[in-house]
Amino acid sequence: KDGEIIFEKAYGYAHYYDANYTAEGSTYANPVYTETENPREMTTDTIFDLASVTKVMATTQSIMILVDRGLVNVNDPVAKYLPGFEVNGKGNITVAQLLTHSSGLPQWEATFLYCKNKAEQLEYLKNLKLVDTFKTDGSEPKYSDFSFMALGFIVEAVSGQDMDVFAKENIYGPLGMTSTTYNPLENGFTKDQIAATSLGNPYEYRMVDEINYPGVGYNCEKDAEAFASFDGWRKHTLIGEVNDGNAGMGGQGIAGHAGLFSTAKDLAILLQTMLNGGEYNGVRLYSQETVDLFTTRHTTYQENHTDKNGNPALSEEFGYGFKLDQSWMGATATEAVYGHDGFAGTTVFVDPENDYIFVCLSNKMQAGFRTATSNSYYNTNSWLSWNMNQAVKDALGI
Repeated sequence: KDGEIIFEKAYGYAHYYDANYTAEGSTYANPVYTETENPREMTTDTIFDLASVTKVMATTQSIMILVDRGLVNVNDPVAKYLPGFEVNGKGNITVAQLLTHSSGLPQWEATFLYCKNKAEQLEYLKNLKLVDTFKTDGSEPKYSDFSFMALGFIVEAVSGQDMDVFAKENIYGPLGMTSTTYNPLENGFTKDQIAATSLGNPYEYRMVDEINYPGVGYNCEKDAEAFASFDGWRKHTLIGEVNDGNAGMGGQGIAGHAGLFSTAKDLAILLQTMLNGGEYNGVRLYSQETVDLFTTRHTTYQENHTDKNGNPALSEEFGYGFKLDQSWMGATATEAVYGHDGFAGTTVFVDPENDYIFVCLSNKMQAGFRTATSNSYYNTNSWLSWNMNQAVKDALGI
């Protein structure tokens, strides 16, 4: 609050469970959880898999820098930066549509079944077809990992550097964010410094197993043959390996939609940079105008929007990359509040009207599925973010 850390605390365990695949009833899709011999406690310096918070703490930040330098125009077609992207009717898709999840690209597919590296993923991306039912005018955005995969590849094409190198040299290094990186185990960090996440990829296994777990996630019926022959499933506790399968198993740990690891302290630096109008301790990443451009709503609110079952619902609201005015941002959140959440249990946001930053990082997947038959992990993101954020705001009188 007002540039000062007013609350910082660690709870629980960084590594508590491992899988026991020899236990009765244990399967890859539903492993039996076994307490480790010496559970490792969480600290305020623990490094977390940020999951989709990568979208705004790596990819969006990189695009902001390139826009600020005049190297990328958000109104340009994606194909200008990624030749070949235009196939299958994608020639008019713009960078802005990627940033607002209004591109019409599929929301998710199991690229790891087909791709072993980033080059193969780029070709997979170029050959995707648009989803006919998606609107590309910003009136009904559909959250898409592929949009941010594409943005990551744009960063690489324009800069001539790998995504992780560009972010380190242009963001994390200059700001002194010493614990923020892709592939932390390859960049000087040890497992003892990193929070454990899931026991392999049981949730994504369920997503593509349409026989035993139909209806989990997205329709993957077309992937049945590839799923049956895939032998790349990770059968160990993931510590320092990105949980996201497309980033971890298909993208060598580096992607525009997931893969970044960091600490709460480091993320606070980058968020404070935005709150300061793009500058921190004499280092300027971009201008106030660029911050404003990316944190202003660019999607169209639909008061009478309904979901697929005809029930009232609201379109997700986005700036460029950033989610706006989400319920988990607290009761005082307005359209000015911007941030993002991640599947692994991570949440960050900035409230410029109250000069306030909130970072909540958890490793919720260590808790496993709700029940032996449930298809979802504990939904701790919203619960933790709402309650902890509101408690701090109440103490501040915000």
